[in-house]
Amino acid sequence: MKEKRKMDLQEKGWNENEIKKAESILEKEEKHDTHFSKIVFWSALVVIIFANLLVSLILIPFLIVLNKWLLYTTIVILAGTVGFLYNFLITDIGHLEKKHHLTAAIIIPILALANMTIMVFVSNRFIRDLKVDNVQHNIWITAIVFAVAFILPYLLDQIRIKLKSN
Repeated sequence: MKEKRKMDLQEKGWNENEIKKAESILEKEEKHDTHFSKIVFWSALVVIIFANLLVSLILIPFLIVLNKWLLYTTIVILAGTVGFLYNFLITDIGHLEKKHHLTAAIIIPILALANMTIMVFVSNRFIRDLKVDNVQHNIWITAIVFAVAFILPYLLDQIRIKLKSN
């Protein structure tokens, strides 16, 4: 408990034992909240990974039939939507440490990049094998567009928070 809070309580007539008891209750609740926040965090991470995989699978038909700009627009919209969900789930979980946010900020974009790389490879194979009248897509450009659009809502929110705190 902060010293100012302790002095305020002492001024209101609280004795040292009552203040210590209040501190221990608050500390116990914080540990309990932290435990549940970690469970929610890891559950949210699993949900985001599955959402990433689902969006990647949904994109295969679009990757096969759409040309560059329409395809990239579709990718940005879908990745941005999942990125917004990611940002909402991760940032609204209370009592998380910096290492949790750092873990999520590293793992999720890497998985998004890997998912899209595989999906573009698969769709290019479909284009070639089915002789679809469409050019094969650049695996890296498509994956990077997806990863950037996915992580952009999180980055913008972090910038907003930093600007707001200054």
